[in-house]
Amino acid sequence: MTYHRTVPSRELSLAFNDLAFCYLPRAEGLAPSHCADLLCTVDASRFFANGGHHIVFALDCEGGQGSYNPHCGPIFRYGKNLWSAARGVIVFGDGVVMAEGWNGTAMPTLAAIANTSGAGFDPVQHPVFTLRITAGYRRGAFANSMWVEIRAGGSAKSSLLFAGGIEGAEWGWNWMGGSKAAMGGIAAGFVPPAATGCVEELLPRSAPHAVLVMSRFKLRIRRPVGLHGH
Repeated sequence: MTYHRTVPSRELSLAFNDLAFCYLPRAEGLAPSHCADLLCTVDASRFFANGGHHIVFALDCEGGQGSYNPHCGPIFRYGKNLWSAARGVIVFGDGVVMAEGWNGTAMPTLAAIANTSGAGFDPVQHPVFTLRITAGYRRGAFANSMWVEIRAGGSAKSSLLFAGGIEGAEWGWNWMGGSKAAMGGIAAGFVPPAATGCVEELLPRSAPHAVLVMSRFKLRIRRPVGLHGH
């Protein structure tokens, strides 16, 4: 059986301190050999063109910003605090896709993901795209790995622009019975609470007109099935 959580379309604006994010409710799983499967359609036509720097897709979000991490204070959007630990994928305006491991420090783990079978991804040419991340835990067919597909437009079955993956213990995650996912965007002018007395100042910064629209944002915990031969 597959358990999933979906949210309706949502617009994320960087009008407040160059940062916006939203969470999905936690999706529960049945077995540590299952994998997390995140699917989301993104309209970035008003994001990179208006100063947005990168788009964030995070899985297995845990913790929050506060006194015991580099930000030293909470970062609230939609009434929820930004996670302190997670793993996921970030997408840049030039089409670069990277894996990121947030670890509650100022030095998250970062690694480029190569496009191994897609036709080529450029958010300028394809501002509307559908992204899928499949991430394993410590057991199963996707153990200690994350795999990414990006397709043109609003369908998970349309032309493949980007496909690649990354493997290694640092990209797995300890099974916690499920996962909470988030999507967000950030621009270069973000000012951490640590620079403003540990209280975030929600002021317009470098990209107040940058906007992301996400739809069909869905998280499933499911049995492993093939992706790019894996």
